[in-house]
Amino acid sequence: MTPAPAEEEKKEALALYNAGLYAESLALCTRLLETARDTALEILAATNLFSLGKLEDAEVHFRDLARRMPDSSHIHSYLAKVLEQEGDDNAIAEYAAAVRLDPANQDALRSYAAGLVARNDERGALPALKHLWTSGKRPDDLRHLTAALTRSGRADEACALYTSERAGRVTSREYAEALCAAGRYREAADEARGLYNETRDPGILRVYLAAHAHADAAAAPAAYASSLKEVPDPGIYLDYTLLLRERGECLRALATVKKLIALDSHPRYRLLACELSAALGDHANALKEYETLVRDELEAPAVPEALRQVLRSYLRYISQQFQPEDARKRFLSFVPGDTNVVCLEETARMYRELGETDEAKSWYYRAYRADYLNGGLPYAEFLATGGDDRECEKVLLHILANVRKPADLSKVAAAVTENNAALQRMRRLTRQLIRRLEERRQTLSSNDRECLAAAYRCEAADALSRDDYAACMYNCLCGIDVLPAYSLTCHAEDFLTLINRTKELMLTFIPVITPALPEKTAGSGQTIQEMMDRMALSDPEQKIVTFLAMHKRASETDLRRLLDTRRVAGIINILIRKAKAQGVMLIEKKGMSTEGEVYEYCGP
Repeated sequence: MTPAPAEEEKKEALALYNAGLYAESLALCTRLLETARDTALEILAATNLFSLGKLEDAEVHFRDLARRMPDSSHIHSYLAKVLEQEGDDNAIAEYAAAVRLDPANQDALRSYAAGLVARNDERGALPALKHLWTSGKRPDDLRHLTAALTRSGRADEACALYTSERAGRVTSREYAEALCAAGRYREAADEARGLYNETRDPGILRVYLAAHAHADAAAAPAAYASSLKEVPDPGIYLDYTLLLRERGECLRALATVKKLIALDSHPRYRLLACELSAALGDHANALKEYETLVRDELEAPAVPEALRQVLRSYLRYISQQFQPEDARKRFLSFVPGDTNVVCLEETARMYRELGETDEAKSWYYRAYRADYLNGGLPYAEFLATGGDDRECEKVLLHILANVRKPADLSKVAAAVTENNAALQRMRRLTRQLIRRLEERRQTLSSNDRECLAAAYRCEAADALSRDDYAACMYNCLCGIDVLPAYSLTCHAEDFLTLINRTKELMLTFIPVITPALPEKTAGSGQTIQEMMDRMALSDPEQKIVTFLAMHKRASETDLRRLLDTRRVAGIINILIRKAKAQGVMLIEKKGMSTEGEVYEYCGP
């Protein structure tokens, strides 16, 4: 039996890592692993690869470790960090796996909660954040929990938690924002003022002024004006402008926003100046400023939402100032009818508001052809509103079949489930939505999971209407299973109502949950060629798989000779990633030898 690596050299490898000498530590780990397998050294080697920025190699190593040690919370946590750096959405699923395996893994739990918050999924992060606070009582955990509660619409709970749990009188921006959101403006102003006096942070000053404006409306303008002399912050200028406009002081508001534009010429601020000029009746300047802004936005790098806001405000303005035909001609003279999907959509919107339905439909269709996603969703909404369910479903099915990015799938799911009545009428669409969301179940946000639950609710209601009681029960249970905590529009009670109604109508007991049968192993029953075809392997990748299937094990040097290239390591890494995407384990790295890395075939 090969002796384990010397303990002193293992300690030296760890010391090199701790000193930031990752390349040297990796070289020592690699040399030690040539003589014996040691899990701790393998983890250290993979961690060194991560620290050196060799993310693809680090991912392959950590996936290999996770396959051999599937119950290790820390391995899943390390893998999650690699995926997070790569921008892979599956990182959140690996953090979740680490937490499930060991809820006491505080590092994984904090990373999991932070990952959810970074995705604007405060609802999903609340259970983890509450556990962190109750188990550790760390002040930063309390602040994060308070912020998440506030942003998820639970400001009163955040205030109660912060007041009852904190030790001593410690000011916090998160607590001030919670008080403001709960309508406790005087307390919020006092909290923020105390914190600003300590930190002199303009963000805190902005919170104070907003709370003070609600607590003492008469004194608010003077407070803003005084603060801006000391801190000319763009955010504070914006809040002051909006306050003045709300009070009907448009002239002062215009003067203030012009000072803001001198600091930052953001389109939102320029649009505000246009709207204030129009409100003051200065139509010559308003029209000039509007049309200059439209030109600038059309020439600037595309920011769809900013351009949409500018075009809508401009169209409202010219519709008020000109006859419908003149307003239309003016709008079309400025807005190109080419491939800019926002321009096409807003032109369609103009015709729709004018009551010219056929013309609106043609422009919506052009937007759909220009951008199947961002133009297709408004087109589908137009079709649904007009009662054309068949064409609407066809468009949405095309969109669902082609979206690839998780954010795009979320956008489509939200748009589809927003209209529950239309969803009830489009059965194929509901099933396709369920299928696409289920494919990404482990990485869905709370909003996505609620959309999936809503789709299951529609399926259950449809099954009940057809007297298919087993299907109704099944879809209800699926919906309850994916439903997130703190749901907003879809609730467990919705499914329980359907379940109770189903049980009242069932003539006999129909079991829905049955014992699960053992699953076949990945790739079972397939030939090597069938598997390679399914994975769409390149010629070099097929040669490697065929060679390893025949010889069972080969070194890097062997494969270099086979392919006549030195790029074997890169090809192997791509091959492993392709196999992983299919849920198949084909090749395993077995450590280093004098002829380079050793690979072993582990497929069918």
